[in-house]
Amino acid sequence: MLESVALHEPLDDKNPFFAWMVAEVFLNTNGHSMHYEPEEALALVMRARHKGARVQELAAQLRAWTTD
Repeated sequence: MLESVALHEPLDDKNPFFAWMVAEVFLNTNGHSMHYEPEEALALVMRARHKGARVQELAAQLRAWTTD
């Protein structure tokens, strides 16, 4: 979801923040909380947005931040 929202830009403004919130809410809803630095989260979204990160990299980073 993070990659899809980041790439398709459903909003006129603040798409990177929206993409991150969608990903975080999805994980939270499924019982996963995360601990991360906001700058690192934004950098991950921007890599996804500019196709600099594959889905596997996004998943690995999200897993690293997960604190179940």
